[in-house]
Amino acid sequence: MGRAFRDGVSQEKKVRMRVKRRSWKPLADLQGLSGRTKTIGSEMGPLVDVPAMVRIENEKWVFERVSQETLTHLTHRLVVHEVEGPRTLGATMDLETAMQVAQGMARTDGSVVLIEPLR
Repeated sequence: MGRAFRDGVSQEKKVRMRVKRRSWKPLADLQGLSGRTKTIGSEMGPLVDVPAMVRIENEKWVFERVSQETLTHLTHRLVVHEVEGPRTLGATMDLETAMQVAQGMARTDGSVVLIEPLR
């Protein structure tokens, strides 16, 4: 076994492989992705110009666009009073969620959050 390590592999027993040249075409690689994006975008219809909504999932902030249907179901607005004036944080679909956000901000930031009914 020691001789095998010293002498190495004989030339006739070596495996020979041809090296493949790889051509990288980034636009061709992304063609399927861009095609799917255009198809899905046309199926979704026109965008509605509304502010981004933030929700918390698994203790992470998730930003998303709000549909008109969601806007009609919102019940409470969260407002923080700052030196520059009142700033709207967002809106919730029920009072329980609004209370959870207000309590969380009071604990972490020490800020007071006003909960206004929208209806």
